Amino acid sequence: MPDRRHLWRGIHDPEMVRSGVTITLVTNKERYRPGESVTATLTITNSKVGHYFPTYVTPRVVALAEMFDANGRPVPNSLEERVIAREVSPDLSRELADTRIAPGKSFVFRYRRPLNASGLRLKVMVTVYPDHFYTGFFESFLNQGAGKGAAQIREALAATKRSPFVLYEKELSLT
Repeated sequence: MPDRRHLWRGIHDPEMVRSGVTITLVTNKERYRPGESVTATLTITNSKVGHYFPTYVTPRVVALAEMFDANGRPVPNSLEERVIAREVSPDLSRELADTRIAPGKSFVFRYRRPLNASGLRLKVMVTVYPDHFYTGFFESFLNQGAGKGAAQIREALAATKRSPFVLYEKELSLT
């Protein structure tokens, strides 16, 4: 163990997560003209995690791509998101979706949009929400009436809302 410390470094540790995945972003061209379409491919490879990424139902990873104009304003209808997670119902009784990445496999997000102006930029981000399931669980519990434990549940909810971090972020000039 580093420095004789027994650390449980998992999904809450940005550097640990970064060390387990490989992220690449490529476009089909370096520069575009208005009227052309940008095609960008974000690939997240589970290169060193050793198990599914993310591991279980608690975390959620969100990849998003969005274009911005020369003034930094979002281009309408340019936002696209993809979720990497194992999603289950709040009572854990059924699986809703499973888009996790198996060891050695990749998640590919292809973004394609027409460019309607010059000066556009593409921003791509991958954000990890380590406590996503707990956030929803605590919100649901409070909405149903948490009773004497409401203060502690509110504290726990606040902690879950502080846990997200940006795993990857890249901005490209398109024109």
